[in-house]
Amino acid sequence: MTSPTPTWPNVNTLWAQALVDELARAGLRHVCISPGSRSTPLVVAFANHPDIDDISIIDERQAAFFALGLSQTTGIPTALLCTSGTAGANYFPAICEASRSALPLLVLTADRPPHLHGCGAPQAMDQARLFGTHTRWFHQVAEPEPTPEKLRYLRTIACRALALARGPQPGPVHLNLPFRKPLEPTALPAHHRDAVPADFALAHPLAARGRPDGRPYLHLPSPELHADDTTIGALASLLAQAQRPLILAGADPHGHAYAEDLRALATRLGAPLIAEPTSGLRALTDADASSLRTGDLLFESKLYTRHGAPDLVLRTGKAPLNWAAARQARTWHATTTVILNPEPETTDPDHLAAWHVQAAPRTTLRALLARISHTPSPRSSWLQTHLQADAHVQTSLGHEFATLEDEAPEFLASAQIWHELGQALPDHAALFVSNSMPIRDVDTFMALRHTPIDVHFNRGVNGIDGIIASGLGVAYARNAAGLQAPTVIALGDVALRHDLSSLALAHELDLPVLVLVHDNEGGAIFDYLPIAHFDDVHTRHFLTSARAPIDTSSPALASVSSANTPARLRQALQRFINAPSFQIICARTERARDKHIRAHLRERGARAALPTQNTTDLQESR
Repeated sequence: MTSPTPTWPNVNTLWAQALVDELARAGLRHVCISPGSRSTPLVVAFANHPDIDDISIIDERQAAFFALGLSQTTGIPTALLCTSGTAGANYFPAICEASRSALPLLVLTADRPPHLHGCGAPQAMDQARLFGTHTRWFHQVAEPEPTPEKLRYLRTIACRALALARGPQPGPVHLNLPFRKPLEPTALPAHHRDAVPADFALAHPLAARGRPDGRPYLHLPSPELHADDTTIGALASLLAQAQRPLILAGADPHGHAYAEDLRALATRLGAPLIAEPTSGLRALTDADASSLRTGDLLFESKLYTRHGAPDLVLRTGKAPLNWAAARQARTWHATTTVILNPEPETTDPDHLAAWHVQAAPRTTLRALLARISHTPSPRSSWLQTHLQADAHVQTSLGHEFATLEDEAPEFLASAQIWHELGQALPDHAALFVSNSMPIRDVDTFMALRHTPIDVHFNRGVNGIDGIIASGLGVAYARNAAGLQAPTVIALGDVALRHDLSSLALAHELDLPVLVLVHDNEGGAIFDYLPIAHFDDVHTRHFLTSARAPIDTSSPALASVSSANTPARLRQALQRFINAPSFQIICARTERARDKHIRAHLRERGARAALPTQNTTDLQESR
């Protein structure tokens, strides 16, 4: 039985259906819709397409960060759709983050037609290149017309937009789409200029229905950036000759794609591998013979003063996150630093790198592995020095955490929050962690976690806005994929205030999500900056101590637990793990005490890295 020949009540319906149909053919699977009148044709088309999940999120800012988390988890573009006017401007912070994090987004902004611009029409503004240089491509889409040429053009644009969002340098793409009334699927008389001829599908099947068998109208295979043979040969020679190689894996949402190859190269070279939790490589196993868990405290120690700086550093992802690593790297002027990063921007704020290989890390690493055949002894002194220091630091941290709770069971410290979370989370749980102090503390104080968790983050421009919405996007994608392990969104009280309204979104979505809030009267990172010496300004503008308590600020939409001791935190975490649902834990600490304990743990950990340096002083300081 043949399907009936389609007809369309007006050109807007035809236009929107063709665009959405082509996006689905090209691989789009999720769209976050913030409805408004001008975007109605596309809202209807998305809602009626069986292969696209249409997610309604009223607030555009929330929707954009939610889409960011969704794309970060799925690895494919998520679409955003909004009406005309200032609606699209609310996407801007997330667009900036997507651009710097190389995450694919497709931004669809509906617009007034040209004749309603510059004449005082409501909700009309210049939306061309609204996001400036932060998109990979912008295109001003033509006004809808019921002609085969224009429909073929539209289908081509849809395919190009998704392909450019995917890469080879992934990021946001913006299409601005004008529509004139009627915006609803209202039938028009045959003589109306926006009516669609009844025989349009029969006369122009390719334009109206697309290519047969659901194929995309335009195939655009994504090219992958490759390093040439000369570059690979030169790098292989540098790596093979290095006596003290070190591999640093920085923040990279795509790090999981080359994790095994980077580990294999570290093993081949006998090079210590220090991976940040946001690198995609931190899910360590016993098979990772070169991987270290306490890199931050090793950098804090005198390890490189005693044993010499590395003569070659191979880096992936972002520049080092923690201050100790950045300080050390800044002094390595004689070290050859090689950066593997497909992005054109060199992740080298100190301008010390000798190489920036702008190519796909996975193919580059595999090419290097094919060239470097020598496998050093697993007891290489350089590597063994790092492994022994790492083991000593882990032992020290375990002892210090036990002592800390024994001596002060009635107090909770920020370091204990991350340690307890690391011990409590089930394997393969997702952790979306905020910027500022939380991401640094996770790196340092979750080091005793030895089983895999899925870490997500917004490290592109390091903002603390949209953290909850981004984490909800991660949780939504994991839930849609059938993953059973829950998601934890960990953030500070300041970051929570930036995204407080997303708690209502969490309630609406009803996902197994824990929002873990570290409430320390806010802004702890500023205690380490010079502004801390200016008490009045520091207290009034950089802290949150004068604000309302977090648990009373949070909408009454979820179970809220307060924890001010390690025991109460463990109990609250266990309740969530036993029965995952939308829950909030407010973990309270004292900021001044946190600073003291953090310094104490860092000092003990750093000194433990080299246990023979002064055991007498260590014993006397207890």
